[in-house]
Amino acid sequence: MNLINYIDRQRVIFLEANEINSALKEMVEASREKVNNSDNFLQALISREELMSTGFGFGIAYPHAKTPDIDEFFITIGISKAGIDWKSFDQKDAQLIFMIGGPDGQQDIYLKLLAGLSSFLKNSQLHDQLTNFCEDIDSFYQFIVKNLNQ
Repeated sequence: MNLINYIDRQRVIFLEANEINSALKEMVEASREKVNNSDNFLQALISREELMSTGFGFGIAYPHAKTPDIDEFFITIGISKAGIDWKSFDQKDAQLIFMIGGPDGQQDIYLKLLAGLSSFLKNSQLHDQLTNFCEDIDSFYQFIVKNLNQ
């Protein structure tokens, strides 16, 4: 599975939010062309966070939800320069938020996307390099494209 097939430059954004629900709202707004009912998808993301935080730690969060309002999987990336308390196990604020949206009934692809992102970002050297690109979205996106295609 090539993760870059699920990421589009137009869905890589700087976040203005300073808390989880506002960040999710900004990211859902950036994903409008992929979601048939943005309100339902946003509520699904919020409900998922209420069950258990998707804060991965190391400055990363993976909010995710599947709803019947989505036709195909996608990833939207939010960058928070200040960081957002995503209730991660290490208590570090999330600066890189990788939101996954997808249709109900496709658990295999869903799990592969989560595993692929985890594998990609668990490399601490790569994570440090990603953080260095957080000042320029085009450079950040090009870095992701290059490293996801390896």
